Amino acid sequence: MNTRYIAVADHAHLRIFAENTEVGQTTPGLEEVYALDFPRGKASYVAAEADFAGRFQGSKQQGASPGAPTARTGMSIDERLPLQRETDRRNLDDIAGALLVFLSRHPQAGWDFAAGPSTHNAILERLPEDIRARLRRSLAKDLVNQPTDGLLARFDRAA
Repeated sequence: MNTRYIAVADHAHLRIFAENTEVGQTTPGLEEVYALDFPRGKASYVAAEADFAGRFQGSKQQGASPGAPTARTGMSIDERLPLQRETDRRNLDDIAGALLVFLSRHPQAGWDFAAGPSTHNAILERLPEDIRARLRRSLAKDLVNQPTDGLLARFDRAA
């Protein structure tokens, strides 16, 4: 019999559950079989990149007295968008890589997947076609903190 796994992810966590049915039990239960935390996904993207010597000058403002040259005031810690996008990209690569390693070790298993709307498609796009072909159901919802009892119901309602 093929095993069914349910993987849930967000920016900082990946949890994978195996569906199992105990003897004499009619409804299946879930058992957490794999969990990883990604500290980079939880921390502010500037936490690891703060470099006061490399700060960029802020906007131009007129000096205090009339006729004074414009002076740059304030300091920016980075060019926000490129660094933030790069940090998010690396984090998504880490999550997809961990998911790929797990699912590659279970080549006959079907799986369901849930992740928040901002990460759902990005993670799936990073997986090879043979892994995605085994995907049964997919939800664009952040269910990482959902109680284990409610996960199966969420996927069954989506079917």
